[in-house]
Amino acid sequence: MIVVDRNKCPHDHRCPLMDICPEEAISQGDDGYPIIDYTLCIECGICIKRCPLRAIKQLN
Repeated sequence: MIVVDRNKCPHDHRCPLMDICPEEAISQGDDGYPIIDYTLCIECGICIKRCPLRAIKQLN
């Protein structure tokens, strides 16, 4: 499962990961934090690799 580390995510800008997710599984909530739609997410890991602040991680 891929999750957002809210302690690392600045959530004060448009999340660039929304544009790189091949399944469009990342959106952004009213509070600015990324939201991962687990029904769409294929756990490809692109968001983990591309997050500039390493705020996205995979839980085992």
